[in-house]
Amino acid sequence: MTSSIEITSPSDPALVPFDRLVEILLAAFAFQDDIVDPPSSAKSVNIAELQWRFARDTLFLAHDSAGRVIGQVWVEDVGKDAYLYKLSVEPSIQGGGIGKALVEAACAHAEKAGKANMRLHVRVELTGNIAFFKSRGFEIAGEGVHDGYDRTTFWKMARPLQMAKSA
Repeated sequence: MTSSIEITSPSDPALVPFDRLVEILLAAFAFQDDIVDPPSSAKSVNIAELQWRFARDTLFLAHDSAGRVIGQVWVEDVGKDAYLYKLSVEPSIQGGGIGKALVEAACAHAEKAGKANMRLHVRVELTGNIAFFKSRGFEIAGEGVHDGYDRTTFWKMARPLQMAKSA
């Protein structure tokens, strides 16, 4: 699958299909509905929110051979590190390497920008997601608790970026 995809990072919001990005996010995160507590904030994502994020953060898109957007990941600059979020791939084609390609593009971008680590949060209940990120070089670096909860609700994961380590 990955040989027929292209990863881009658009700079012009007029070229971003925000409605398609919302559609992919909602579909990709839907499986979590009866698993995670509290519910994922991805359930309430909308076009206006993604447009706001686009003005602030870096977006990477995966396109299939016909040019259709099939996946996305967002990267926020958080000082010495970068923060990866909203990784999502069209559910019908998950498992084909698209998520891996998006994560690698995001990490390469952060490394080129001189970031020390790529960070992310993943819900404790999502063991498959945790395993996926571990397979991409991330390790659990801490725990987090959502407001109103008295237990760990998410893991903080980090991946050292090579350029930053050797600098």
